Amino acid sequence: MFFGRRRNDLRALEASNRNDVKLMYYGYSAVNIRGSITGQLYQFSRLIPIKLVDARDAESILTTHLFRRTR
Repeated sequence: MFFGRRRNDLRALEASNRNDVKLMYYGYSAVNIRGSITGQLYQFSRLIPIKLVDARDAESILTTHLFRRTR
């Protein structure tokens, strides 16, 4: 149990240390898109159109023209 908690703490620390970009999805269907740099899987839908995306992945995701940066 201790190790699981420690692992989660490390993941939270890693997430807070990276530069995230908020993207909004403008498509109609749910979509899973994998970041070209990190390999992270991002899931978007009409119900959940806004997600934080690693800045290293954001540029390639934006080239699909289904996403825009948002504040």
